[in-house]
Amino acid sequence: MRNYTLALWPLLSLGLTAAGMAQAQTVPAPTAPATSGTVGPLNARAVLVDAQGRPQGEATFVQRAGDVRVNVQVRGLTPGNHGMHIHEFSACTPGVDAATNAAVPFGGAGPHFDPAMSHNHDKPTAPNELGHGGDLPMLQVGENGSGQASFVTDKVSLMGENGVLNRTLVVHANADDYASDPAGKSGGRLLCGAVQRQGLSVRDYTLPGWQTFPEGVTYDAERGLLFTGSAETGDIYAVNAESGQTSLYSRGGALGRRAALGLKVDGQGRLWIAGGAEGTVSVLDRYGVTLKVLETPKSPAAFINDLTLAPDGSVYVTDSRRPVIYRVSPDLRLSAWLHLADTPIRYGEGDNLNGIVATPDGRALLVAQSNTGDLWRIDLRTKAVRKVMTGLKNADGLVLRGQDLYVARNRDQLVSRVRLSSDWTSGQLAAEEPLAGLRFPATLTLVGSDLVVTQAQLDRREGGTPETPFRLTRFGAF
Repeated sequence: MRNYTLALWPLLSLGLTAAGMAQAQTVPAPTAPATSGTVGPLNARAVLVDAQGRPQGEATFVQRAGDVRVNVQVRGLTPGNHGMHIHEFSACTPGVDAATNAAVPFGGAGPHFDPAMSHNHDKPTAPNELGHGGDLPMLQVGENGSGQASFVTDKVSLMGENGVLNRTLVVHANADDYASDPAGKSGGRLLCGAVQRQGLSVRDYTLPGWQTFPEGVTYDAERGLLFTGSAETGDIYAVNAESGQTSLYSRGGALGRRAALGLKVDGQGRLWIAGGAEGTVSVLDRYGVTLKVLETPKSPAAFINDLTLAPDGSVYVTDSRRPVIYRVSPDLRLSAWLHLADTPIRYGEGDNLNGIVATPDGRALLVAQSNTGDLWRIDLRTKAVRKVMTGLKNADGLVLRGQDLYVARNRDQLVSRVRLSSDWTSGQLAAEEPLAGLRFPATLTLVGSDLVVTQAQLDRREGGTPETPFRLTRFGAF
């Protein structure tokens, strides 16, 4: 884990002024983040409060090589053993407890954290494939009502698929039998605290909707607007990067746009949208009106995932299921530009080519292959393909900042930084960041010296409940 200093947030002077924008649901502006200093070892803290909001203890988490050291201290509890678990969501609010199907204090924390989808409560020593990742050792409370627990666990982490940042630690009323679903008969939820990263500040832009699943994001510097799109509905939202005000920009469902994945804004203010399984690329004018819908060949396997703008005005498009890269010419004509069967790139199960970016010199494309973790360089003149590096499994969206390539690693719940050579032919992993807790980060965009990443939660489309509101997260380049 590298140390870095979070950049100061620049002040943007542009407002939400796109003419013709639908004035639908708006979301309040996020609060400005505090300035952070240099980040030390990856660590987190949870302040444990009771149902009246009174602090009754705290827990600390320190990431080590392969495991996490956890220390918990509480007061004001009844003597004996108390079940203790990591829960899925970040909210210490009332809500429905799945164990009783009744509204309870801290029900908003959701069910136990279960990253391997075991659907089973088990011992804190059980592998995550057999039991909830959030199943922790019990907390022992003495006669004076104070308790302490100190342990090391590899069931959870502060980064990666088992990451617990921005989730909750809950202390229960009774002992845990480590067997009964869903919570070992451990009784009511007495204390709750959100697991918060220490030494780092980020800024969240919240989005409307219960099924938004924001996949793509792009930034229009002229208007000071972020655009993000719903993978579920195709709705496009505009977010004022300074105030955080959010409005519906273009409703999905029209003209074949039933999903919105990768997004890019060009120099004319037009918005380009990858259409996923519809096999389309949509182009909207600067007012949100559809200019054109470009269709790739009909196929049940289509999955138009991401796109990039080249310096000559062309747009290059990835298909994660069919081995081809498409090109849209400046006069909006789409063609198959490169068939990949005759290249070193081999398609397999899952998502293949995904994130794509053109180098600023106009000579090459850099493309990430999600299922293999390979990063490829494709020469725009000769179409020659060479592997830049590997080790980027679950790579999704890409953004270049100088010689640094930032990679959203969706299922790994990380943003990686790759340092590239001057000719873009080789790269080295330089840093990995979970930020303040990511939920399936899909794509990124630059806003000045900052970056914004989508918290897409696309894994929750496959099963489970997404945490709302959905968010974009802004952070300083690291």
